[in-house]
Amino acid sequence: MPSSARTVAILCGALLMSLSPTIQSQTRFEQIGTIPGPANVVKTDGTHAYVVHHRTFTIFDVSDPTAPRQTGSLTLPEQIWQFRVRGDRAYVGANFHGLSILDVSDPTDPRELGAYKSLGQTKVGAVYDNRVASIDHMEGLVLIDVSNETAPTSLGSFFLDGYARDVVTSGPIAYATDSPTGVYVFDLGQEGQPEPIAVLHAPAAPRSALQVSDLPNGSTLLAGIGQGGLQVYDVTDPRAPVKTAAFDTPGEASGLALRQNLAFVADGSAGVQVVDLTDPTAPRIVGSFQTPRPARDVAAADSLLFVVVGQSEREGDDRDILILRTSG
Repeated sequence: MPSSARTVAILCGALLMSLSPTIQSQTRFEQIGTIPGPANVVKTDGTHAYVVHHRTFTIFDVSDPTAPRQTGSLTLPEQIWQFRVRGDRAYVGANFHGLSILDVSDPTDPRELGAYKSLGQTKVGAVYDNRVASIDHMEGLVLIDVSNETAPTSLGSFFLDGYARDVVTSGPIAYATDSPTGVYVFDLGQEGQPEPIAVLHAPAAPRSALQVSDLPNGSTLLAGIGQGGLQVYDVTDPRAPVKTAAFDTPGEASGLALRQNLAFVADGSAGVQVVDLTDPTAPRIVGSFQTPRPARDVAAADSLLFVVVGQSEREGDDRDILILRTSG
């Protein structure tokens, strides 16, 4: 072999060796099952998936993800916008019906224990202890005492400056977002009317899909979807949140799930994007999966992803849920 050819071969080999760790770290996907639609929102907890379509809340046993099995369902009086699951309870934002508290301890027979109707449209609730922070378009963040689940009562509210969108909790700390003002931080352990302990006025603040993750290095990240991309905040000190990045995904982001330092983004026609947030100031894509139809929502459980796929509801498309196994 001529010396020039040997030089090129050596350089190419060295380049491949330098790239191989990056290639090996890429997230890989295998579709192993499907939950038939219709579906708008999906969440998981343990061996169950919780699926919402309009007014109906449905539970699936996914202990065998290759053969998911519907166990029970419940239809509420109003449209379900979003919900959170904690243990054997689901806290559901059911439009003008209010915050609905569901007992899901028997997955074959989910039941409504009680509901709290606020002034406007309730979108979602996030829980700490016996308190639920819910989002209402007219009142903003509403703090609800659910110690008596059959008769929940208000502990007060705080009006968010813009259009209240979403809320998520990590321990006693609640993170709420509105459009277009920014992110509000509340300590739900404090007595009296809810008052923010911090407000971060951030352009293009998350409009939906808030998620919070505690990383192994001791830091805490808050992420959400805003203006079709991923918004990332360092909330290690909840009294001093810092916006670290606004990351444009290839498609139109609409759903999000966090697994420690990885963000799984339902990215419309671009499918699912996996974004590494190890450096929250420099998110980077480390994997993707091209779904057969636009990805609308996503939930993560251990090595599994549940992805709602389909066209817009205005086009009359019934959305299914793909079950993907991830590795890498």
